[in-house]
Amino acid sequence: MRSNIRNLIIVAVCIAVLGGALLTLKLTGNDQAASSSVSSTASIELVSKKSEDVVSMNVVNQKGSYTLVPVKTPAASSKASSGSSSAASGGTEPTYTVKELGGCPINTSSTESVVKNGFSLVASKNLGTVSNLEEYGLKNPQATVKVQFRDGSSYDYKIGRASATDSASYYMCGLDSDHVYIVSVDQGLLESPTYFVSTNILAVNNTAASSASGASENNFTKITLSGSNYPKPITFSVYQTGLKISSPANYTADSSKLDSLKTDLATLTADSVEAVNPDADALKKYGFDSPTAVAKYTVNGADYTLTAGAKDGADYYVMLGGVNVVYKVASTSIQSWALGNLFDLRDKQLVGANIESVKSITVDAGSGENVLNVTRTKDEKQSTEDKAYYNYKVTGNGGKALDYDTNFRNFFVKLVNINILENAEEKPSGQPVLTVKFQYYDGAAADTFEFYKSGDRRYTAVVNGQVFGIVTQDDMDSVTAGISALESGKSVS
Repeated sequence: MRSNIRNLIIVAVCIAVLGGALLTLKLTGNDQAASSSVSSTASIELVSKKSEDVVSMNVVNQKGSYTLVPVKTPAASSKASSGSSSAASGGTEPTYTVKELGGCPINTSSTESVVKNGFSLVASKNLGTVSNLEEYGLKNPQATVKVQFRDGSSYDYKIGRASATDSASYYMCGLDSDHVYIVSVDQGLLESPTYFVSTNILAVNNTAASSASGASENNFTKITLSGSNYPKPITFSVYQTGLKISSPANYTADSSKLDSLKTDLATLTADSVEAVNPDADALKKYGFDSPTAVAKYTVNGADYTLTAGAKDGADYYVMLGGVNVVYKVASTSIQSWALGNLFDLRDKQLVGANIESVKSITVDAGSGENVLNVTRTKDEKQSTEDKAYYNYKVTGNGGKALDYDTNFRNFFVKLVNINILENAEEKPSGQPVLTVKFQYYDGAAADTFEFYKSGDRRYTAVVNGQVFGIVTQDDMDSVTAGISALESGKSVS
């Protein structure tokens, strides 16, 4: 009973002394009533303040120094976010930023956590006055924290090594005190300023447009890819209702690759932050003097630039235009725009015509032209005000009637199934071994497909005078056999 009374007296005296000391909110060495005996309790509140009372929190640790200050939370914005992971909630809780990192996207969840846990430390154990601060890692502390409050008072302390009994807790004492407590601290107190930079590089959302399902769809109107990985820059421009490759030549884009490209340009998260406000030497170190790839694009009416610098293992250094931060990003996250190539981004289907738009097909396989003429008559019964339906007939050489519904359709499938196997840039000399010409209804421009022998069982396809790529002997054989069967009235499989 005497022991319990003694402990209660010690705690009461400590609280009284701390109450006087913390009236100025400084942990000092003047608490003479605190003995060297150890006391413990489930929770010892060392200071009583609120978040909004904090004017600044300065931290100096083994990784650097920083100052957290409150800022007015901006009103919710419809613009794309390029960093901050915490938005205004409309409440009274302040948002904090890092004073030294002006202009950088800050993870306000991390700053808020450090401030809340840093100015209102709660001790799990009171070790009392100790004779040797070095024993607790407090002579050369891991961190020194100085908190300034609106009323002019301060709360200053230092963090030593991890507790001998709990590696998640640390020894702590006032800045000019040898009275030691065991406290839990936020990891951010021991980190460098870059710890607070948001790793959310980009999150573009089109709030002005919604699909039928209610989900927003980003409106890309131009994408240009350049850099050392693209000796010839690639540009995607608006064509009809979507994007088409317009430079270095006109190509239809691979739809799945284009979708991946747009997804990766709209959302990007880093694995880590490597540097903040890098100078010219640092930019060169990270490969931004000769970047691997640069993506410049316009989406939802706003312009963006993403740059991939040097490679580091399986990752790349990446920067977002207007944000002076070097991030490290997994290569898989930037594969679509930084590590692709023109051929990879192209649609490999050579003939993209719709059979219902075809007016005629002329096939010259070297033994003379085969002309297939398609006539159509409007189906008055099926047609509506919004859509016209047609009945089709096809004739071959000499006006001979041919089967449209099966044989002609199957032959057309053989043409549209010709796929580019690999890239080609030069047109072979000589004459084409196969030429296919398309004419269309509704005023669409005609297309001419020429195929030149360019290797063993390989042919170079040239579309309207532009080299498109390499196709196989099997494709050529399928077309020549098909036109022969069609013209002779035989079945076309």
